[in-house]
Amino acid sequence: GALEYLVEAKESGLTRFIGVTGHGLAVARMHMNSLDRYPFDSVLLPWNYPMSCNPDYRREFGMLRDRCAREGVAVQTIKSIARGPWGDKPKTRSVWYEPLEDQADIDLAVAWVLGDATLFLNTAGDINLLPRVIEAAEKCAGEPIPDGRMDDLVRRRGLEPLFVE
Repeated sequence: GALEYLVEAKESGLTRFIGVTGHGLAVARMHMNSLDRYPFDSVLLPWNYPMSCNPDYRREFGMLRDRCAREGVAVQTIKSIARGPWGDKPKTRSVWYEPLEDQADIDLAVAWVLGDATLFLNTAGDINLLPRVIEAAEKCAGEPIPDGRMDDLVRRRGLEPLFVE
């Protein structure tokens, strides 16, 4: 019933846009199914270089991105600066994942996402990380970042290539 309520709210002018959000490795496929049922205005899902190293996720994300481009659906990305789960480490940020901390690393991770002009980047939900992500976005040239540079970041910082949550 939630979608029906939102459609009614949109039709009556209470909202202009309706989006769908998801997480995990199946999210791109789930968003494709959602778009089969309703023409959402946006989709939101995780996208970062380590996740793109999973060939199935990368392929399904690409299929979703291409469909959204054809249909005029905004693709919002999250977790661009995720390093991996906290695990047993003390949580020093208010995000549920351990973020990258070095500004040069944040710059690179943000530039990698924004190197695809069809994507939007949502910042991390930590007030102390917000200015750092904005700074990275302001420096970003919008050019694609080669995978080799990202592979180096993964090695240097121990990012988890199959990080999904």
